Amino acid sequence: MPRISGLHHASLPVADAERSGDWYERVFGFVRVLIEEEEDRVTAVMLQHPAGIFLYLFRVGLPTRAPGRGIGQPAVLGFLVSGQPELAAWDQRLTELGIEHSGPRQAHLGWAMDVVDPDGLPIQLHTREEISGDYA
Repeated sequence: MPRISGLHHASLPVADAERSGDWYERVFGFVRVLIEEEEDRVTAVMLQHPAGIFLYLFRVGLPTRAPGRGIGQPAVLGFLVSGQPELAAWDQRLTELGIEHSGPRQAHLGWAMDVVDPDGLPIQLHTREEISGDYA
């Protein structure tokens, strides 16, 4: 079978590509590498993280916060962190930035923490550990 060697990019629909791009830069350390514009507005941005992840944010007619989405909802994007100490550091950073998030919790595949982006899209920071049927 042909192999997949990793994640190239993730594309997320957002209400305001410029605002969301700013948020991902400020919160997660992404860097803007491409801006797409139509007439007088930004329609999409491509961001790159130092870890090599590309994130494409494209404008659609979403409300500012999508109803029914947020903390505790299935993640549309999951970032891998090295372990519980790193997750604790993210908990502290998000608190300092005033970003709504859950605390670290045990999950099926390690430890996880939930955060929502400006459009209410659920994101997870997750460690990679042994699969467990027991979680809090």
